[in-house]
Amino acid sequence: MKNFRFILILVLVLFSLSCSKKTTELIQLDAPIFNPGSGTYLAGQAIYITCPEYGASIYYTVNGSDPTQNDVLYDRPLIIPNFFPEGANSATIKARAYKEGFDPSNVSTATYFVSYYNTVATPIISPVGGNITTETIITIVCSTYEAQIYYTLDGTEPTQNSIHYSEGFTISQTGEVTLKARAFRQNWNPSEIAVANYVVSNP
Repeated sequence: MKNFRFILILVLVLFSLSCSKKTTELIQLDAPIFNPGSGTYLAGQAIYITCPEYGASIYYTVNGSDPTQNDVLYDRPLIIPNFFPEGANSATIKARAYKEGFDPSNVSTATYFVSYYNTVATPIISPVGGNITTETIITIVCSTYEAQIYYTLDGTEPTQNSIHYSEGFTISQTGEVTLKARAFRQNWNPSEIAVANYVVSNP
Protein backbone atom coordinates (compact mmCIF):
# COMPACT_ATOMS: atom_id res chain seq x y z
CA MET A 1 0.00 0.00 0.00
CA LYS A 2 2.85 2.33 0.88
CA ASN A 3 4.52 1.55 -2.44
CA PHE A 4 1.32 2.37 -4.27
CA ARG A 5 1.03 5.71 -2.48
CA PHE A 6 4.68 6.52 -3.26
CA ILE A 7 4.20 5.74 -6.94
CA LEU A 8 1.00 7.82 -7.05
CA ILE A 9 2.72 10.82 -5.44
CA LEU A 10 5.67 10.51 -7.82
CA VAL A 11 3.35 10.44 -10.85
CA LEU A 12 1.49 13.53 -9.61
CA VAL A 13 4.75 15.43 -9.03
CA LEU A 14 6.07 14.57 -12.50
CA PHE A 15 2.73 15.53 -14.06
CA SER A 16 2.76 18.85 -12.20
CA LEU A 17 6.29 19.62 -13.37
CA SER A 18 5.46 18.77 -16.98
CA CYS A 19 2.40 21.04 -16.92
CA SER A 20 4.33 23.97 -15.49
CA LYS A 21 7.17 23.73 -18.06
CA LYS A 22 7.39 26.95 -20.04
CA THR A 23 7.48 26.86 -23.81
CA THR A 24 10.28 28.77 -25.59
CA GLU A 25 8.58 28.84 -29.00
CA LEU A 26 7.59 32.37 -30.07
CA ILE A 27 4.97 33.55 -32.52
CA GLN A 28 6.40 35.06 -35.71
CA LEU A 29 5.27 38.54 -36.67
CA ASP A 30 3.40 39.05 -39.93
CA ALA A 31 5.53 40.58 -42.70
CA PRO A 32 5.30 44.35 -43.31
CA ILE A 33 2.92 45.64 -45.99
CA PHE A 34 3.79 48.34 -48.56
CA ASN A 35 1.13 50.83 -49.66
CA PRO A 36 1.23 51.46 -52.55
CA GLY A 37 3.14 48.41 -53.76
CA SER A 38 5.90 48.12 -56.34
CA GLY A 39 5.54 50.28 -59.44
CA THR A 40 6.30 53.58 -61.16
CA TYR A 41 5.05 56.71 -59.43
CA LEU A 42 5.34 60.47 -59.80
CA ALA A 43 7.91 62.25 -57.65
CA GLY A 44 6.38 63.13 -54.29
CA GLN A 45 4.43 59.88 -53.91
CA ALA A 46 4.42 58.72 -50.27
CA ILE A 47 5.18 55.08 -49.47
CA TYR A 48 3.65 53.69 -46.27
CA ILE A 49 4.93 50.55 -44.50
CA THR A 50 2.74 48.93 -41.87
CA CYS A 51 2.72 45.77 -39.74
CA PRO A 52 -0.54 44.09 -38.64
CA GLU A 53 0.87 43.55 -35.12
CA TYR A 54 0.28 46.63 -32.95
CA GLY A 55 3.46 48.05 -31.43
CA ALA A 56 5.85 46.33 -33.83
CA SER A 57 8.85 48.33 -35.06
CA ILE A 58 9.79 48.21 -38.74
CA TYR A 59 13.35 48.51 -40.00
CA TYR A 60 14.27 48.89 -43.67
CA THR A 61 17.15 49.06 -46.16
CA VAL A 62 17.58 50.29 -49.74
CA ASN A 63 21.01 48.74 -50.36
CA GLY A 64 19.85 45.19 -51.05
CA SER A 65 20.68 43.75 -47.62
CA ASP A 66 18.12 42.16 -45.30
CA PRO A 67 17.08 44.58 -42.52
CA THR A 68 18.21 44.19 -38.92
CA GLN A 69 17.55 46.34 -35.86
CA ASN A 70 20.77 48.17 -36.68
CA ASP A 71 19.25 49.57 -39.89
CA VAL A 72 16.92 52.53 -40.43
CA LEU A 73 13.79 52.60 -38.26
CA TYR A 74 10.67 53.38 -40.28
CA ASP A 75 8.91 56.24 -38.49
CA ARG A 76 7.38 58.29 -41.32
CA PRO A 77 6.27 57.81 -44.94
CA LEU A 78 9.06 57.49 -47.50
CA ILE A 79 8.80 60.04 -50.33
CA ILE A 80 9.80 59.11 -53.89
CA PRO A 81 12.62 59.67 -54.87
CA ASN A 82 14.13 60.98 -51.59
CA PHE A 83 15.16 57.51 -50.42
CA PHE A 84 16.65 56.45 -53.77
CA PRO A 85 20.42 55.89 -54.00
CA GLU A 86 22.14 58.98 -55.39
CA GLY A 87 21.69 59.30 -59.14
CA ALA A 88 19.32 56.31 -59.36
CA ASN A 89 15.86 56.29 -60.96
CA SER A 90 14.68 53.36 -58.85
CA ALA A 91 15.07 51.79 -55.43
CA THR A 92 14.23 48.47 -53.80
CA ILE A 93 13.04 48.63 -50.19
CA LYS A 94 13.42 45.65 -47.87
CA ALA A 95 11.47 45.83 -44.59
CA ARG A 96 11.23 43.61 -41.52
CA ALA A 97 9.16 43.89 -38.34
CA TYR A 98 10.42 43.34 -34.78
CA LYS A 99 8.69 43.23 -31.39
CA GLU A 100 9.79 41.94 -28.01
CA GLY A 101 8.33 38.52 -27.31
CA PHE A 102 7.89 37.69 -31.00
CA ASP A 103 10.10 36.22 -33.68
CA PRO A 104 11.04 38.78 -36.35
CA SER A 105 8.86 38.75 -39.46
CA ASN A 106 9.88 37.58 -42.89
CA VAL A 107 11.42 40.25 -45.13
CA SER A 108 9.03 42.17 -47.42
CA THR A 109 10.37 43.68 -50.66
CA ALA A 110 9.06 46.35 -53.02
CA THR A 111 10.72 48.14 -55.97
CA TYR A 112 9.84 51.69 -56.99
CA PHE A 113 10.60 53.76 -60.09
CA VAL A 114 10.23 57.53 -60.32
CA SER A 115 8.41 59.48 -63.00
CA TYR A 116 8.34 63.28 -63.25
CA TYR A 117 5.80 65.72 -64.66
CA ASN A 118 8.23 67.07 -67.27
CA THR A 119 10.25 65.21 -69.92
CA VAL A 120 13.43 66.51 -71.51
CA ALA A 121 13.21 67.23 -75.25
CA THR A 122 14.85 64.73 -77.60
CA PRO A 123 18.31 65.88 -78.73
CA ILE A 124 18.90 66.80 -82.37
CA ILE A 125 22.03 65.36 -84.03
CA SER A 126 23.71 66.99 -87.02
CA PRO A 127 24.49 65.59 -89.53
CA VAL A 128 21.48 63.28 -89.14
CA GLY A 129 23.36 60.31 -90.61
CA GLY A 130 24.90 59.03 -93.83
CA ASN A 131 28.44 59.22 -95.21
CA ILE A 132 30.88 61.44 -93.31
CA THR A 133 34.64 61.68 -92.86
CA THR A 134 36.83 61.67 -89.77
CA GLU A 135 36.97 65.46 -90.08
CA THR A 136 33.20 66.01 -90.02
CA ILE A 137 32.05 67.98 -86.97
CA ILE A 138 29.16 66.32 -85.13
CA THR A 139 26.90 68.59 -83.09
CA ILE A 140 24.10 67.71 -80.67
CA VAL A 141 21.61 70.22 -79.28
CA CYS A 142 18.68 70.00 -76.85
CA SER A 143 16.00 72.66 -76.50
CA THR A 144 15.38 71.96 -72.81
CA TYR A 145 17.08 74.54 -70.60
CA GLU A 146 19.89 73.17 -68.39
CA ALA A 147 19.64 69.70 -69.94
CA GLN A 148 22.89 67.71 -70.08
CA ILE A 149 23.55 65.52 -73.13
CA TYR A 150 25.34 62.17 -73.03
CA TYR A 151 26.17 59.96 -75.98
CA THR A 152 27.66 56.65 -77.08
CA LEU A 153 29.33 55.47 -80.29
CA ASP A 154 28.96 51.72 -79.80
CA GLY A 155 25.19 51.41 -80.19
CA THR A 156 24.45 51.14 -76.45
CA GLU A 157 21.85 53.31 -74.75
CA PRO A 158 23.33 56.46 -73.19
CA THR A 159 23.28 56.98 -69.44
CA GLN A 160 24.76 59.67 -67.23
CA ASN A 161 27.87 57.51 -67.09
CA SER A 162 28.35 57.78 -70.87
CA ILE A 163 30.37 60.44 -72.74
CA HIS A 164 29.25 63.95 -71.77
CA TYR A 165 28.63 66.22 -74.76
CA SER A 166 30.06 69.72 -74.37
CA GLU A 167 30.97 70.81 -77.91
CA GLY A 168 31.19 69.58 -81.50
CA PHE A 169 33.38 66.52 -82.01
CA THR A 170 34.70 64.24 -84.75
CA ILE A 171 34.57 60.47 -85.01
CA SER A 172 38.02 58.98 -85.45
CA GLN A 173 36.99 55.39 -86.09
CA THR A 174 36.12 54.43 -89.66
CA GLY A 175 33.37 52.18 -90.95
CA GLU A 176 29.81 51.92 -89.67
CA VAL A 177 29.18 53.87 -86.46
CA THR A 178 25.94 54.28 -84.51
CA LEU A 179 25.71 57.45 -82.46
CA LYS A 180 23.06 57.55 -79.73
CA ALA A 181 22.34 60.63 -77.61
CA ARG A 182 20.08 61.28 -74.64
CA ALA A 183 19.48 64.40 -72.54
CA PHE A 184 19.01 64.52 -68.77
CA ARG A 185 17.89 67.15 -66.28
CA GLN A 186 17.49 66.75 -62.54
CA ASN A 187 13.89 66.00 -61.48
CA TRP A 188 12.81 65.55 -65.11
CA ASN A 189 12.21 62.36 -67.08
CA PRO A 190 15.15 61.75 -69.46
CA SER A 191 14.60 62.39 -73.15
CA GLU A 192 13.95 59.86 -75.86
CA ILE A 193 17.13 58.55 -77.48
CA ALA A 194 18.26 60.23 -80.69
CA VAL A 195 20.08 57.98 -83.18
CA ALA A 196 22.33 58.73 -86.16
CA ASN A 197 23.91 56.02 -88.30
CA TYR A 198 27.13 56.96 -90.11
CA VAL A 199 29.56 55.41 -92.53
CA VAL A 200 32.84 57.08 -91.61
CA SER A 201 35.82 57.25 -93.98
CA ASN A 202 39.12 59.08 -94.13
CA PRO A 203 39.02 62.38 -96.07
